[in-house]
Amino acid sequence: MQSLIPPSSRLLAVGLNHRSAPLSVRETLAFSPAQLPPALARFQSRFPSAEVVILSTCNRVEIYVARPLRAEPSLDHLVAFLSEFHSLPADQFQTHLYHLEDRAAVEHLFRVASSLDSMVVGETQILAQVKHAYAAACQLHSAGSITHALFQRAIAAAKNVHDSTGLSAGRLSLASVAIDLARSVFDRFHDKTVLCIGAGKMAGLMLKNLQVLAPQRILITNRSLDRAQAMAAQFHATAAPIDTLDSLLTSADIILTSTGATVPLLTVAHFKSLLKPRRYRPAVIIDLAVPRDVEAAVGELDNVYLYNVDDLQDVASGNRDKRASEIAASEKLLHTHVEDFLRWFSARDVGPLVKALYEYTHDLARAELDAHFAQHPELTPAQRADLDRIAHRLIGKILHGPVTQLTTHTESTARPMLAAALKRLFNLNPPADQF
Repeated sequence: MQSLIPPSSRLLAVGLNHRSAPLSVRETLAFSPAQLPPALARFQSRFPSAEVVILSTCNRVEIYVARPLRAEPSLDHLVAFLSEFHSLPADQFQTHLYHLEDRAAVEHLFRVASSLDSMVVGETQILAQVKHAYAAACQLHSAGSITHALFQRAIAAAKNVHDSTGLSAGRLSLASVAIDLARSVFDRFHDKTVLCIGAGKMAGLMLKNLQVLAPQRILITNRSLDRAQAMAAQFHATAAPIDTLDSLLTSADIILTSTGATVPLLTVAHFKSLLKPRRYRPAVIIDLAVPRDVEAAVGELDNVYLYNVDDLQDVASGNRDKRASEIAASEKLLHTHVEDFLRWFSARDVGPLVKALYEYTHDLARAELDAHFAQHPELTPAQRADLDRIAHRLIGKILHGPVTQLTTHTESTARPMLAAALKRLFNLNPPADQF
């Protein structure tokens, strides 16, 4: 990995996902809902000229940054930010990071929002998570004009993909894949008790998908009993206080967990102590929390089948092959949205320079015309107007090629190079770039 993002980049994305890093690394860099506001505030304080949005889900942690040219942060700064915020040595995660610039960053976000980069292609929860990340940045005022446009257009593109293709058709989500894993262990469910630990969105999705199995009983526990009771009312379940967790674990056959806890709720020593009261019955534990709610060693106990988000990859991988035609159609549609955004971005980015170039050339023409008119007072107003029009058309024709090249090159290297050349060749000093 190169040590510094080129200063010509305006849009940066740095992160890791289920393909670049194992769960054991992703969970150390995850931002909980409570951590997101202080993280955004700290970033703003350190890099006041930059805009930032942080996206943190069970499968990815990504930082999207927009900044003026030659301004911080660099890749090194972003690595240091992650390291310091999470009190984690950089060498424990840096090799798993990817970084993307300008066009590549835009394409990546649009694919993420549309679920083309998801473990389960076509799942729709990621769009809600992108919206949440953007809303958090708006609330903390860390988003600005560039990131506003970037995320609004990414969200609109994702909606267009889901509305115009069959990418999201069918039972597609991490939650639905998780329930399919329970089917691989038990062949019937009418005599099974399900325990759901947590009452958030993922818990609700798992319970929704679970309904088709028609289990005998569903128990829900949460640190907030009120939230557990509200969710229990939706699924004809029974809510229980969190301090009865041991009793609940003893009676459960299928355990679903997805909380925001920062340390495991269920250790190997804890669950091992429950094996005898459980009479060593098989237990399916589906842990979709990041960081994990259940210690990995719990899965090594006899008759315990523990699955986390990375275990879902094998089940989900076949989904991509089955959806090849929908993926191709979605990619083609996204390409149009990406190009539209990049044209807007390019024109906005070089607007002050183009204006300065036209003003410079028109000022030169005006000075020459005024000098010519002073030497030829016999020229009529109509003749002077003709010369004005000729000069105007000539400037337009001469500048058409350079301006077209400048405004249509959206790659991270071509546009800054052309802009720098124009500034130097014509000694232009447009207003300093800002968002």
